Amino acid sequence: MICIEGVKLLCGLIEDKLGEDIVCFDLRGISSITDYLVIATGRADTHVKAISEHIFAEMKKNDFPPLASEGLTEGVWVCIDFGEIIVHIMRQREREYYNLEGIWGAAPKAG
Repeated sequence: MICIEGVKLLCGLIEDKLGEDIVCFDLRGISSITDYLVIATGRADTHVKAISEHIFAEMKKNDFPPLASEGLTEGVWVCIDFGEIIVHIMRQREREYYNLEGIWGAAPKAG
């Protein structure tokens, strides 16, 4: 799967579960860790978990299984690593506190 297709698929999956404030950064040439970063907000722990579980299931169906993940048990902040794409789904409070957009905000948005 071409990476930008994966980003579009991920954003659609987040929208399917009513994830909020989806932001995608194009980090190619900026980060050696990943090419794209997707950040979204869930309204509560159960919502964060539901979005994340939906991403897991549907990305696997599309032959794009995650390499690693963290936080699914708690549902406060879930990070899913697809290699070329890293996804962060978190509650609003954690999103504001950790301010990932502030760290990567100068990077171009991916579409």
